[in-house]
Order: sequence, then structure tokens, then C-alpha cells
Amino acid sequence: MHRSSTLDPPRRPRRLFTLISLLALALAAPLLVVLTAPLHAQAPEWVHVRRVILPDHLAGTLELLGGVLAIALVLAVPSAWLVATCDFPLRRMMRWALVMPLALPTYISAFTYAALLGPTGPVSNWLADHAGFRPDIVDMQGLWFVLALVLFPYIYLPARAAFASGMSGQLDAARMLGASAVPRFRRIALPLARPAIAGGALLVAMETLNDYGAVKYYGVRTLTTGIFRSWAGLYDLGSALRLGIVLVLLVALLLWIERRARRGARQETDQVPVARVRLQGWRAAAATGWCLLVFGMAAMLPIGSILDDVRVTWDGTMHGQLPHALWNTSAVAAVAGLVTLVIAVLFTFRERYGRRSDPAIRLADLGYVIPGAVIAIGVMSLAGFIDRRQWLDGALIGSMGVLVYAFSVRFLAVGKQPLQGALRQQSTALDEAARMLGASPWRSFRRVNLPLLGPALIAAAMLVAIDVIKELPLTLILRPFNFDTLSTKAYELARIEQLREASWPSLMIVICGLVPVLLLERMLERRARSLGGR
Repeated sequence: MHRSSTLDPPRRPRRLFTLISLLALALAAPLLVVLTAPLHAQAPEWVHVRRVILPDHLAGTLELLGGVLAIALVLAVPSAWLVATCDFPLRRMMRWALVMPLALPTYISAFTYAALLGPTGPVSNWLADHAGFRPDIVDMQGLWFVLALVLFPYIYLPARAAFASGMSGQLDAARMLGASAVPRFRRIALPLARPAIAGGALLVAMETLNDYGAVKYYGVRTLTTGIFRSWAGLYDLGSALRLGIVLVLLVALLLWIERRARRGARQETDQVPVARVRLQGWRAAAATGWCLLVFGMAAMLPIGSILDDVRVTWDGTMHGQLPHALWNTSAVAAVAGLVTLVIAVLFTFRERYGRRSDPAIRLADLGYVIPGAVIAIGVMSLAGFIDRRQWLDGALIGSMGVLVYAFSVRFLAVGKQPLQGALRQQSTALDEAARMLGASPWRSFRRVNLPLLGPALIAAAMLVAIDVIKELPLTLILRPFNFDTLSTKAYELARIEQLREASWPSLMIVICGLVPVLLLERMLERRARSLGGR
């Protein structure tokens, strides 16, 4: 009897690969539903939306993007340059402190600033009494400021990494030629860091497009609020789908711009840490003052305000309402985290052992760059189509299963990223050894690769669960009737101007958000030390 060599390539599990591809198509289905909605349909409702709602909301979206990106760049790039290349008092603290705003969802920071600087806020009242004018931050320009304060770390982190290593040779050469700090920054550091800054700016733009709670509360019209208005106000799911197409096209345009910004950039880096310059005198004071100002406005002021409101409402006003929302949040986050983790493991297995990448998986990975409102409308349209089958009798729309499915579509890429990073660190010799012992690809992955992914599995499930806790627009659209989470509870309380009471769910969300932020900064600190940084 002929025995095949142990070095022959193993037979791939075609049935399992096929099932995984079908699962990927199921996750990509909501995006496909949105993309296939006809833009030129002549339904009366869509004609009204196209002529009245779309131009105004598209203009508002573009204005919001421009303002937020401009302010975020002003906050992030100088801060990253100072922390990466200079020594000044409190620099080590500022390194991680300037990442903390990422723990604040945009809508929570927006509610907090509205309570402080709104027309009836304490700061506005004080200024009206002592300076004769009453500021009001609840408008488009105020929203630029608030969103930029929360989102600038998306630019700060990659810019800091780019400034800290990879350009030491060029900066040293410029210093030896007598170039001062400003020309070195403008002519050398900034062009070399352009790809990293462009990538961070793309993330800021994506988060701005996804926001609903802050823009709605500040009365700013964007495509996301237009989707809600079409769906909840006009009861027109078709128009909401078509507005979703416009939003997806805008995302595609941003991705193209970001790729163009990276074109021609130098890819290789020397990974040698930049020698930091010790600042003294007024320069050191200015650097410390700038970083403290940014940190104070972005993190300390909103968090301090939330804590003060919690203290004021400690009399038990919210205690009866919170346990239900907390239980719902914990349950849906745990289930969505687990389901998304299982799917991410299967997709990671397919990408590890498949001969070529699966287009369905690549399409499913796009869920994270698509705004939550668009995914929610696509899921609702798909669930409605299935619900119209007689044997289902409307069982899907408003169910927990559909909500968990939508979270898996939205956050699949979040769950996959830690697994892919950890799997890339595993030597392919492990796969070869398992193959030589006659193990099938699935058995090899399950017995060899998967046990080594323990920390990555925990990190993936945790990151997905925390994103689920913070997600607002998708939850608002798809949640079951009378189903409150911490995010929806905070939004509903703020919407009826109970901003102090909203501090309780807001504080819980912020505490959850701090976990991945601090873990991320710790990981980056370890990487910097491994490269020789201080």
C-alpha cells in the first residue's frame, strides 16, 4: 500500500473553509444590502430626502470633518513632538496622560462640556456675572472643539511613535548642519511622519462620521443624524439606506485620500530612538504648560466634572435605574465579545492555513470602518426581509440575536487584530512539525496554535466587549424594546437635560474605557524600551 510522504502538503478542510466563507458572507451581508440600494429611485420620500435633507446634512458633515481634523492636528502633532523629542518636567506622565481622552466616548465629553459651558452652565453663569458675556459651546464650532479633544490621541499616538524613532539620522545630520528646532521639525520630521499622521487623521475622521450622540445633542446636522431622521422621523428605511450609501462613499473617499497621503513616503526606518533635547527655562515651562493644558481640557476637566456630578447625586436618585442598564450592558457585551471571538478565531484559522486570502473575509473586515448607523440600517433591512417570511413572523427585528449579530459585524476587525498579531509571532516551524506528525490543519491549529494565543484571546474578547459598551448609534437603532444599556441610558438622560444623573452611567463607561487605553500605553512603553528608548 502506498503511503504518502509526511512532507506532502496536507489536504485542506474544504468543507470547513466553505462554511467559514459562508459565515464571512453573512457578516458582509449588511454592507452589501446598503451598497445595492438604488440612489436614483423615484420614491416620493427619497426625492424629498435627496433634495432637502441630503445637501444640508452632507455640507454639515464636511464642515464638521474639516473643523475636527484641523483642531485635532493642532493638539496632537506639537504634543507628540514634545513628548517624543524633548525632555521637560512631567514628560513621562504626559506620555500616558495624553492618551487618556480615548477612554471618553465622544458623546459623554460632549454632555460634560455642554453642562459646563452651555448657556446655563456654571462657567457661563460666572462669565455672565463677572465679564458681561455668556458663552454657548453647544453649536458647530463647540462640537469641533469637543470632538477634537477626545479624538486627537488617534493622531498623537502614531505621530509620537514616528517622531521617537526612524528619523534620528536625518535629525542628527540637520542639527550638525546648524538647523534650529523649527526647521528640523518643519522640513524633516513632519514630512517623514506624514504617513503616520495621515493614518491617525483617518481614524479621527472615521470616529467623527460614526458619532451620533454628540452631534444630535449639539444640534449639528450630519449624514448620521440624517439616517436617524429618515428612519425614526420619516419611517423611511429606504431613504436611510441610500443616505448610508453616501456615507460609505465618503468613507471610501477618505480611505483613498489617506492612501494618497502615504504614497511616495519612505517606508524603511532605522528604529534608532531619537536623542531627546533637554529643555530649560521658559521653553521647559512652555512645553509642560502646553501638555498640561491639553490634558486638562481633554481628560481632567470632563472626568472631574463627572465625578463631581456623581458626588452631588449620591443620594440614590439613580441607584434604582442603574442595575438594570448595567446588567443589560454586561450581558450583551459578554455575549457579543464571545461570539465575535469565535468568529475571529475561525477567520484567523482560514487565513493561516488557506492557500489564498478569502474575498468574503476581506469584505467582512470592512465593518469597522463603516459607521455604526449604516451597519444598523443594513442589518435592519436584512432582518426585515427575512422577517417577512411567514414562518418567522417578525421574530428578528428587535431581538437580542440581531443586536449581537450587528455588534459582530461592526467589531470583527477589533477581535481579529490581537489574534493576527500574536499568530504572526508564532514560528511556521510549529505548523511544519504538526504536519509531519500527520495532524490536519484544524487539529494543528486547535492543538498547537490556539493554546499559545491565550493572552491574545482574552485581549480580543475584552476589546470587543468594551467597544460594545461604548457603542451608541447601532445600539439605539437595533436594541430590543425597553432595553437600556449604559450608553443609551446616558444619552436618554442627557437628551432630557438630566445631565447630572447621566454622570452615573457615564462614569461606568469611562472606567471600562480606561482599561484598554492603559493597556495600550503599557504595551507601547514596553516596545519603546525594547528599542532602547527611555
